Amino acid sequence: MNLFPKLTSADTINQAFFERFTDAALLLKCFQSVQDAVEFLNDGGKIEERDDSYIDLIGAYWALKVLFERRTGGDAKKVSDDHREVESRCLLAGEQPPDMHIPVARSLVAPTPPEEFNEQGDLALACMAFNSAEQIRLGTNATLSANNAQIAATLAVEAINVTTAMRQLVLRLSGGTLTDMAVIVGRMRGTGSETLQ
Repeated sequence: MNLFPKLTSADTINQAFFERFTDAALLLKCFQSVQDAVEFLNDGGKIEERDDSYIDLIGAYWALKVLFERRTGGDAKKVSDDHREVESRCLLAGEQPPDMHIPVARSLVAPTPPEEFNEQGDLALACMAFNSAEQIRLGTNATLSANNAQIAATLAVEAINVTTAMRQLVLRLSGGTLTDMAVIVGRMRGTGSETLQ
């Protein structure tokens, strides 16, 4: 199954072209482009501007740029240029380049402070957990279709909110301690008293 049309120099090869493909298809495209170029060079070929290997490598560049943006929310070229500028400046100054990090998109929401959960009644806690779980469900569908780093980061925060609300509710309903919760879980499983780790 050919996932990509054959790229030619007449095609408009840009980021928008590659944004319509899934991550797996983009990764395969990158692998195939590099593999073909390496095999061509190993066979004594020389890559020249606008030949098939050159065009495939341009495609791999754009595919990687799309993948980077989906995973981090950032622009791979800008991050790469920034890193190169720092490395160049340090090398010219005779210094060791610092550890450089890749910026990652931040969540659209912040975790709810645990104290806020303590102030809620049982029904309110259950509703808060349900609402955050619903955001995860909806966000998972959106992430699958949009591959958006900010949505993925938001899902992680909502998962924290669900866990915090459910933990508070279960502790409250079971007696207030992990030991009390372990006794109830043990009864449900038909085992003796166990301490949850």
